[in-house]
Formats: sequence, C-alpha cells, structure tokens
Amino acid sequence: MRKTRKRKAVIYTVLILLALWIVSLLNPELAIRRYILIRLQPVSAIISNITNTERYDNQYGYLYNATNYEDWSTGEALEVFYLKKFGPFWLVSSVGSGP
Repeated sequence: MRKTRKRKAVIYTVLILLALWIVSLLNPELAIRRYILIRLQPVSAIISNITNTERYDNQYGYLYNATNYEDWSTGEALEVFYLKKFGPFWLVSSVGSGP
C-alpha cells in the first residue's frame, strides 16, 4: 500500500510540473521567466521587469526587454529577448544585449 501511495505522489508531482511547464509557454512574459529560471537564476526570473516593445522582426519574432538578467559566464547584461509564437505557444528564439 505504501508503494502505491508513493507512486501516486510521484505521478501527481510529475503531472503538476508538466502542466506548469505547458502553462509557461502560453504567455510571452512567462516564457521569458521560464528561460531565465532554466538558466539557474531564480531571483532574476522573479524580479525581472519585462516589457513589450511592440516591435516585430520577420526573422527573430517579437521583441521584449527584460531587466536584471545577466549572463554569468560573460558578465554581460542580457536585456533583449526575441520570442516567436507557434500556435498558442511562445518560445524564446534569441537573447542578447541589443537589437
């Protein structure tokens, strides 16, 4: 009985994490925060101020600015995010320090 209880807990945890990952793809701001969080910067993911610049590039997609995100290996502030929309999902296509 304990094994089935543990197994159910693991399955529910995996399903909840999968649902949260899918939900993070439905909004451009959440997609940027997920990108930052995956790069192991949870504080930056929470405190970043993300703004839509209302610009669109045919090659890279929609342009967004985010503050408080820095690449640890180079020390460079990465404030420019390009996102592409695939159906209802938003994916980060490019990140850099300037357009």
